[in-house]
Amino acid sequence: YKIMDLQLRTSIIVPAYNSEKTIGECLKNICLEASNFISEIIVIDDNSTDKTSEIVKNFKSVKLIKLEKNMGVGHARNLGAKMAKHETLCYIDSDLIITQNSISNLIKKLYESDKIGSVSAIQEVTNLNLKNWSSNFVCLKSCYGFDDIKEEIEFTACASEFCVMTKKMLLQIGGWKSLRHAGGEEFDLGYKINLSGKINLKIKNASYKAFYVSLYSRFKKIIDRTEKYIHIFLLKKKFDTQGSFATLNQAFSCFFTFLLILTLIFSLFFNEFNILRILIILFFVQLIVESKFLVFAKKHFGFKMLFFSFFGIQVINIGILLGVGYFFLKLLNFRKKIS
Repeated sequence: YKIMDLQLRTSIIVPAYNSEKTIGECLKNICLEASNFISEIIVIDDNSTDKTSEIVKNFKSVKLIKLEKNMGVGHARNLGAKMAKHETLCYIDSDLIITQNSISNLIKKLYESDKIGSVSAIQEVTNLNLKNWSSNFVCLKSCYGFDDIKEEIEFTACASEFCVMTKKMLLQIGGWKSLRHAGGEEFDLGYKINLSGKINLKIKNASYKAFYVSLYSRFKKIIDRTEKYIHIFLLKKKFDTQGSFATLNQAFSCFFTFLLILTLIFSLFFNEFNILRILIILFFVQLIVESKFLVFAKKHFGFKMLFFSFFGIQVINIGILLGVGYFFLKLLNFRKKIS
């Protein structure tokens, strides 16, 4: 089956920043599938300081745009759309390895209905980072929530790492939001797509493998992503669907981590405070909240990961709590400036 039969032409846009470890394998798989239909491949190098551009230049069919200043992934995606000569846009992050026929399947689904705004692939529970064991936990947290999907699921966010949409729709809703660093753009765009009356889908027959960062790196990113996400959460006034880090279940888990920390702080000032009993109760309630994820972790990475997850869950939750604190700190500073 070839997309060419439907006269659909696609611009594949790959934003990249310091991606020398992954960009080569990523482009090999993209080029392999792109040969099945009329397409162009555009890599937007967001002012990398490593050998990303040199590696991209080895792919003669790929158009490289090297930015003179780092502007963020939202800007890179918008620039890619502006440079694209085709109406169908396919975004693929530079640390992914897509599976065969995934782009084709995404595009076929996109044009099934006018109500579909974006279609995204589902990540496989495979971690390409073999050097950092804690990154396996990050892989699990990123992949959790999609095991029971038979064909497709409606999603609140636009899963920006590997998705398709039309250029017309993207321009109509104002494009990708340019946020500091990377992360958070998918929630904003997904929300704007929903406001336009369209839906975001994730489908089972399009997938990818990814290079996941260490738990420490994820922790730092979570702080920043949470602060950016709260702005969107206050607009839409509801949590995201399962498979996102911004779920009601995640909020409950964070709440119990907050209570655990609060209990430990109280115990420092009140000697008669029954710390052990309360800590045990809170910990077991949190285990119930996280039970499905813990079963998922054990299924894919065994007992060692199951026990590590007790620690990893707290690290992620503390990152989210710090992100909430960061949001209120910025809000207070903003109010001081305008008062």
